[in-house]
Amino acid sequence: MDEFNKIFKSSVFGDEARCSDEQDEEINEFEEIGRKRKKKFDPYEANGGTVLAIAGADFAVVACDTRLSSGYNVTSQDQTKLFRMTKESMVASTGCWCDTLALTSLLEMRIQMYEQEHNKTMATDSLAQMISIVMYNRRFFPYFTSSILAGLDRKGKGIVYYFDPVGHYERCRYRALGTSYALLQPCLDELLGWENLLPSKPVPVFNVSKQSAIEIAQKCLEIASDRDLFSGDKGEIQCITKDGVTSTTILLRGD
Repeated sequence: MDEFNKIFKSSVFGDEARCSDEQDEEINEFEEIGRKRKKKFDPYEANGGTVLAIAGADFAVVACDTRLSSGYNVTSQDQTKLFRMTKESMVASTGCWCDTLALTSLLEMRIQMYEQEHNKTMATDSLAQMISIVMYNRRFFPYFTSSILAGLDRKGKGIVYYFDPVGHYERCRYRALGTSYALLQPCLDELLGWENLLPSKPVPVFNVSKQSAIEIAQKCLEIASDRDLFSGDKGEIQCITKDGVTSTTILLRGD
């Protein structure tokens, strides 16, 4: 059919038809080259990792692994994902590492400005609201992070907030985020929330001791390193109380 069209055009239009066909072939060739060279703009990269937090009666436990990866390449085996904001609060963040650093640096600057202006430390619930506003301001080009804020409230009780990339946040008693979220959140629901059990009597009030929370966080990190390719190497667990912060480091799978 194409050959017939060429013959018909040549017989009717002569040399002009041949020139037109040659130009069409050149244009099609350039379009094909352009399609091969075309590349997508992708500003984000998932650098892996797992973070989790547990709130208690007068403490908060926050934990993370220390592996930082790019695809199947491990770029760091000793990179913490915990960032101290105030003496009673800490942010755990994973996702795109450059966005994590940009977000936490901006939060630290905002906290310093608040302390210099008001001569007091920002409360944890106020910090959660500020984080939400900062992230919502970037909603059209969001920080590609999964973040948790853990600390003590104004009454000295443990609290945990988690955030999505556009600033929505929610208060909870425990939360896991990162590449092992789908694996660890059901474990926390089972061990702490009793959400997967059907007891004959009412579920008791949530109350976990500090030592039990640390052991649960350690066990969750071990599970993540066993099953998740992007989590491992070391685990860092920090416990926030009114007396300060205690830190524990454990070894995880390094392969």
